[in-house]
Amino acid sequence: MIPFILENLSTIIVGAVVLGIISFALVRTILNYRKGKSPCGCGCDNCSKTCR
Repeated sequence: MIPFILENLSTIIVGAVVLGIISFALVRTILNYRKGKSPCGCGCDNCSKTCR
């Protein structure tokens, strides 16, 4: 098992970084949604888009 990890260490590190970035973006999106911020970025109350 250790030789497999050592041979693929760069792939594992890159995968962990990508997973961390995706997780951060997802958590931030969820928190912004709970705060009532518009996900489309328009921020207007009379918006015709149904993004809320």
